[in-house]
Amino acid sequence: MTYSANRLADLVDGEVSWLSVRTADTLPGPDWISCAGLLAEQQAGGDPTYGWRQALHEDYGREYAIEPPEQVAAMFVLMWYVSVPSIVAGVSAALTGVSPDVSPASLAFRRHPMAHYPAEVALLSDQVVTAVEAAAQVSTHTRAFTDSYRPGVKMSSLQRLGAVQDELRAAIRMPAEADFAEAASAAFQVRLDQQVRTSCCFVYALPNVNPCAGCPRVSTLV
Repeated sequence: MTYSANRLADLVDGEVSWLSVRTADTLPGPDWISCAGLLAEQQAGGDPTYGWRQALHEDYGREYAIEPPEQVAAMFVLMWYVSVPSIVAGVSAALTGVSPDVSPASLAFRRHPMAHYPAEVALLSDQVVTAVEAAAQVSTHTRAFTDSYRPGVKMSSLQRLGAVQDELRAAIRMPAEADFAEAASAAFQVRLDQQVRTSCCFVYALPNVNPCAGCPRVSTLV
């Protein structure tokens, strides 16, 4: 079967309950974030995610009545950014064996106005690529972000790169029926039987919050 980018957008949109995915010829509006633009600013030494991190940090402060550890918002923003190409490519490849183009110039997103995670994604290219090509695009795209991300707190390479693997693994597992899941996991080089996350979101650092299921911090303490 031949798939168009529009058809793949519809498939991903139908599988991911919290994410709306569509195609667009250009950036849909002024409140949308161009992945290419964000990366260009960050690689030039800027901090385009500062406002994003700060909004989340302030929300945690209000919710928990504390000054939250900065690494919590820093890690969630990293995970959320890399999830944009990872979810689109991982879900698409698991369902169909192909993916939309997920290079930076081909993606834009809009954050949820209250919860701050990427709630809408626009595919700006009509190109469809193989799972192997998509894996290379995800790797190049996410490394461009993780290598230049300077959130003001220490963050290991295992945390940065592990977040990408965790997002890809979750994306491939997401469809209830995915005929190409095993082929996708091979293309993206993730193990679907891995139960413990590679990265940690640090949410346990907030008051009275338990570590997530599959938290690597818990597994290393057991």
